Order: sequence, then C-alpha cells, then structure tokens
Amino acid sequence: MRYSTEIRKFLYSQYFYGGLRIAFGVSFPVILCVLVLHDTDLGFTISAGALAACAVDMPGPIKYKHNEMLSCAVLGFASALVTGLVTPWPVALFVTVVALSFTLSLTVVYGFRWPQIGFATLFMMILTMDERFTVVEAFENAGWILAGGLWYTYWSTALSTLLRDRIEQQAIADNLFALAEYVRARAAFYDPQRDLDECYRNLVLRQIPTVDKQDAARDIALRNLPKLENGQLDARRTVLFNLFINTVDLHEGVLAAHTDYPLVRSTFGDADLMLFFRDLLDKLADDLEHVGLAVLRDTPVDERTHTKAEFRAIEYEIEQLRKKHYPAQHPEAYSAVVASYRRIWSAARVLDKMRANTHRDIAVQKPEMPIDKALDRFLVTRRVQWRLLLSNLTMASPSFRHALRVAIAVALGFWLGKILPLTHSYWICMTTIIILKPGFSMTRQRNAQRIIGTAIGCAASVALVLSIHNRDIELAIMAACMVMSYSLTIFNYTASVAFTSAFVLILYHLLAPASMRLIGERAIDTAVGCALAIGSSYLFPYWEYRLMRPAVNEVIASMRRYLDAVWPRGAEAAGAANAGASAPSSASSSSASASGLAAAQVAPAAPLMQRGKLGEQLGARAGSRSPTRAADAVIDADFTRRLARKNMHVAFANLGNAFQRMMLEPKSQQRFVAELNDLLVQSHTLGSQMAAATPLFVAPPAPEADLPKLDAALGDVRANLVHAEQGDLSAQTGDPRERSRVLDTLVVALEKDPSTSPETIQDLKLLVHQTKQMIAVSERIRKDAAAIRLPA
Repeated sequence: MRYSTEIRKFLYSQYFYGGLRIAFGVSFPVILCVLVLHDTDLGFTISAGALAACAVDMPGPIKYKHNEMLSCAVLGFASALVTGLVTPWPVALFVTVVALSFTLSLTVVYGFRWPQIGFATLFMMILTMDERFTVVEAFENAGWILAGGLWYTYWSTALSTLLRDRIEQQAIADNLFALAEYVRARAAFYDPQRDLDECYRNLVLRQIPTVDKQDAARDIALRNLPKLENGQLDARRTVLFNLFINTVDLHEGVLAAHTDYPLVRSTFGDADLMLFFRDLLDKLADDLEHVGLAVLRDTPVDERTHTKAEFRAIEYEIEQLRKKHYPAQHPEAYSAVVASYRRIWSAARVLDKMRANTHRDIAVQKPEMPIDKALDRFLVTRRVQWRLLLSNLTMASPSFRHALRVAIAVALGFWLGKILPLTHSYWICMTTIIILKPGFSMTRQRNAQRIIGTAIGCAASVALVLSIHNRDIELAIMAACMVMSYSLTIFNYTASVAFTSAFVLILYHLLAPASMRLIGERAIDTAVGCALAIGSSYLFPYWEYRLMRPAVNEVIASMRRYLDAVWPRGAEAAGAANAGASAPSSASSSSASASGLAAAQVAPAAPLMQRGKLGEQLGARAGSRSPTRAADAVIDADFTRRLARKNMHVAFANLGNAFQRMMLEPKSQQRFVAELNDLLVQSHTLGSQMAAATPLFVAPPAPEADLPKLDAALGDVRANLVHAEQGDLSAQTGDPRERSRVLDTLVVALEKDPSTSPETIQDLKLLVHQTKQMIAVSERIRKDAAAIRLPA
C-alpha cells in the first residue's frame, strides 16, 4: 500500500473536511459558554443540540442537508420537551420513552436520512430522561437544545454553501478512487495466475462501491448545474459538470472493455499480450488516482503514469497475431482482444480529457452534454408520505419489527439502569440505539465494531492519561480525537469508535482528574447496552433473504429495459409481438419507464464515449425529420440509454448490498447462496456485454436482409430475461446451437462479399461473438432465477 497516497486522499477528502466542520460546530458552544459565560452546563446542553443536527451532516446536496438538519433540530426540541415535562413521574417517563422509541424508530420506512433523523431525536430524548425538570426548566432545556441545533444547521449550511464547489470536487474524486479499484479488479483477469472465479467475485465487490460513489456524485452535480451568467454558462460550474460526465464516460468505457476472459486465457495463456493488458490497466488505475488527487486539491495533475509503451506493445502483439493468421484460426479470441484494446484506448482518451480539464482555462469550457430539464430524470425526489407509517403498522413490515425491537430494548435498558448498581439508564439506552439496526447483520457487525473500538479507545486513553500530565497536550489530543472520530464515522466505524472513546474518556479525566470510577461505570453501561442490542436483534427477526426477491426481479427487469434501450429494433419487435397480449412480460414492458424511475435510488449513468458515432448513426435513421427534430431524437436516445443504464446499476448495487448483508447473518438463514452469487456475476457480465455492443446494436454491420436473423438471436436474450423475471425454467427460447450456426453463416456470407471492408467483417465477427455470449449468459441468468425460490 502507498501510505503517502492514502494519507493525502484522506486529508483532502470530504470525510476529513466533514470531521473538521462537525468538530468545530459541536465544540464551539462549549468553548464560548465556558470562556464568556463561565457556564459549562449550558455549553454542553447547546452542544447536545448541535450534536443532534450533525447526525445527518453527510455528503450530499446542500438543500436536502439543510432541511434534514433543521428537522433534527425541531424534532430534537420536541423530543427533549416532551421527555423533560414528564421526568418528575417515573411511570409517565417510562411510557413516554418507550412510545417515542417505537415511533421514531419506525421512520426508517422512509429511507435516505430518516434513520439518522430518528436516531438524533432519540438521542435528545435519552440525554433528557435521567434529569428531573420543572415545567419551566423543561422548556429552557429544550430551548437551548433547539438553539444548538439551529446553530449547527446554519453553521454547516453556510460553510457548505461557501465550499459548494469543493464538496462536488471531493465527491467526484471519491468516485475516481473507487473506479481505480474497479480497474485494478479488471486487470487481474489478465493474470493467468489469478483464479478466474475469485476475479469475478472481486469485480462484483468493486462494482458496488463504484456505483454508490457515482450516485453520490451525481446527486450533487446534477442538483448544482451550471447557470447562465451574462449570456454564458458559469465557467467553473461547467468544469465540474464536465468532470462528472467524464467519470461516467470512463466508468462505462472500462465496463465495456469486458471480454470473454475464459476464451482469452485458454487461447493466449501467459503470453506477453496478457501481461501487457494487465500492466496497462494497472497503470490506468494509478493514473485515475493521480487525477482524483488533482481534483481533490483543485490543482492541475502533477503526476502521470505513462502508458505509451504498453499501448505500443499491445499493438505490436496484435499485429503479430494477424501475421500468424489468428483472425482465421482463432477469430473469436482475436476479435475479443482487439475490441478490448480499442475500448481501453477509448477509456484512456477520456482520462486524458479529465487530465486536460484540470489544466484547461475554465473560461473556454463547454458542457460535455446538453444541460436541460431532462437531467432531472436521473434524480430522485425525497417526498415524505405520512400514510406510509400507518401502512407499516403490521408484523409483516420489517420496519415495524425493528421499531418493536428498539422499544423493547430501550424499555429493558431503562429498567436495568434503575435497578443495577453503578449503571445509568441513559448510557445503556444510548449504546443500545447506536448498535441496534434494522437488519440482524448490521446490528451484529456494528456490535462487534463498537466493542473492538471501545476496547482500543479505552486502552489508548488510559495509557495517555497515565503517561501525559500536561493539560494543554491532553486538550490537543482530545481535539484531534474528536476530529478523527467524526471523520471516520462513514467508512471506518471501528476506528471512529476508538477515537470517540478516547475523546470522551480524556474529557472525563479533564473534568474530574482524580476519579477513574466514572470511566468504569461507563464501561459497565456500554457492556450492558451491547448485550441488550445483540439480544434484542433475535426478537422478531426479518432475515435478509425474505427481502431479496424484489431485488432479484428488479435486476433482471432492469437488464431487459437496458437491452430495449440499446437495441431499439428488438424493443419495437417485442412491442409489436406483445400488442394486445396479457402476458406478464407485456405488463412489465408497459411499466418499464415508471418502474425504472422508481428504482433510481443508488447508481450511475451511461456512456458518452461513442456519442459522436452514435449521433451520426441515429441522425441517419432520423433522416426524414427536420435537422432540429433529428438532433432532438439523438439527444433523447442518449438520455434513454443513460437512464436505463443507471437503473440497471441501481438494481445491481441494491442486490449486491442485500447479498452481502445476508452473508453476515447466521448460516441457517442464508438461502440460495451459490445461485445468488452466480446471478450477480452473470448480471454484471451481461450488462458489460450490452454496453460493449451498444454501437453495433445501433448500426449493425450486416446487410438489411440479414438483420431479422440477428434480431431473432438477440430476441432470445430478451426472452431469457423475460422468462427469468417469471421464474420459468421450462420455457424454450430456441436451440442455441442452431442460433449459433445461423449467426456464423452471416459472417461467412459477408466474408464472401468482395465489396465488404475488413473493418465491417471484424465488427460483425465481434457482434456475433458477443451475441452468442449474451445468449449463454442470459440462459444462465434464467436458470439461476428459476432456482432461486425466495419469498415474494
């Protein structure tokens, strides 16, 4: 690992910047009250309100962050007030705490940031419940909590607005770093020493964070589009918009570089050609990191990994293969490596464009694609439907079960804190709600991380307290721990807990230097809270496999919709064949657009690498229209492909995340592991193959009279996906061997035509090979889907 690179990535990242922002926003009220008002208790109360608001201060669009933080502040005020008013009456307090725990935990049904909002509101309740207030004191306490929440909300909003471009740069760079790891996973396929199955598993694992990071960048970039200023687009915003589009293009270029790796390995073995491909992709990954660091630092790229030697070496090796008659003897393997080389070369050109964007004068920037309202189709609205809470008041709802578990755990924590010696109800309940998550696997993972982090933090803080006797140094260490705690929360929870524990224990030491009893009591409370959380997770469990059937169906449906978008001839033929039919596939097709938009929750867009070529092809098809209408058709087709590709990524990431969560659950609750794993691999493979074949789909390199044969073969792919949606293993889509023979005759016929150029023949060979592969892969997907018998 290159530690210097990793350290730089972290120090310039949105995580470290966020840690600094949160640490200052939370600690400032305490510092102000202590230095100016000499009132420590007031400072901690205001900081508690700020702490609630910061629970949702995560990377994202400023507008939504402001609304979410404001919701935390207002709901935290209401929660603290209601709890404070009933503190004199233990029974009423118990009922209030349990009722609020259930209601606020049920808000997980809304997704997005609502779980954090519910947690922050519960946090305010827990901080209040161990006090005893009069009516006036309850209003004062809640008012100061509201003041803290409002302070943090507008502190964070103002700083985020000021650093809006910086936040977008960080999101784009984060996506580039994830993409670099994905490229490295691709490089491993060209190393004959690496197990192929393991390579596929690693590729799928790397694709999921790449999708998530790209979606996060999209949510920011497309909500902050360049605006007209004095008749021109805002130049700096245009640069950032272009950088985002470049990352999308680059991802799609690397995705389209997928090839028939078993065939390539069996044909070329450990030949130099394979090693050159591996080294080339590894260097491109390094280059991606260099560009990502430059974007993070807002500077031109000052490092570059030269790939000219690898490109020339691969060109030389391909030429040698041609001279050795590989195009005739091994046409499919030869076409595969040539196509991969071309796509990697195209991806490298996109990377060059990104590098140039970091150098180029922003005054001459033009947008990479049209900026209009059509881009809104890639975004997801965050409307709250209050009736959704009522519809989830049933044991069939996983959210209801989670809320019930939290309420029971908090009730037990409240009771144990009152009857056990050396324990405190508020700390037990706080530990419980921090650990207890909607899914069993998440709770189990969070519990282990918290125990390990707490142990490390306690050991480190005790060692520091015993070895350092300088108050100023202890304050500096405490501040650093606070920053690191908030910086690491999102991507390394164990380390975050370690720093949090160290920060809290050093703070206790500074407030009460002579007493270690308080630290011991907190350790007991934490242990009791952890035990309650892990024990409660077994109550009314709703195992992950019970939620995966819709995710499986959506992955398959999204692939079918993407195939319809990149192969319009097939979509038109299917529409005509299904006209008036009542089959489920027809209904599914008719709702493709709506369900595609509904699925758009976490994923990327599709490529522009072939925009010029595709534009010419689509423009030719629209020749009977006016130039303006033809151009609009080109743009609309591009947007349609992008949206379909995005939704396919969404579905894939959702299923991949669900599968990973299931694998953390007890083995007795893991269902169809082999089939689901294979479905993920084959889905990623089919998506890559469709992306690679898109230019050939739009303008097939075959005579018009032979297109029905090609349509029939691709129709088998679509039919397999339709049957997979229905879980129909008995359905027949034609004889693959006969289909393969028919496709081969197309190539032979074209080769006999003396007027056909070698490039056209090569393109047809490639399309035929990819079509055969897609038929085989879609058949495996159909079998996997039929074998996966999960609850509907």
